[in-house]
Amino acid sequence: MKKFKYALSFFKRIGLVSEFLKDSCVSKFKKVKVIMLLLFGFIYFISPLDLIPEVILGLGIIDDGVVILYLLTEINRELDEYELKSKNIKCRSNSEYSNIIENIEYDIEDKS
Repeated sequence: MKKFKYALSFFKRIGLVSEFLKDSCVSKFKKVKVIMLLLFGFIYFISPLDLIPEVILGLGIIDDGVVILYLLTEINRELDEYELKSKNIKCRSNSEYSNIIENIEYDIEDKS
């Protein structure tokens, strides 16, 4: 029951998904992962193809629910990670690093 509530908490935080997708600090891989999970869940729900056919005592609806709850749980994990990082670490833009010089070779001479 705890996992069910956790998965459904996605709907309370649905606005965070758009913030997550717009944030330049989030990797493209994570954004694509969330988008693919959302698309797969939607397509699986409306698709007539199921792991368990709908005609078998109504159990086909149960497999839809299980798959969608799993996908929502995965999306919630990404959102949890995003919330935790966004509270603790602010993304730094490239302009903040404009004064950093890298890849310089130098020698230290001891004059004592």
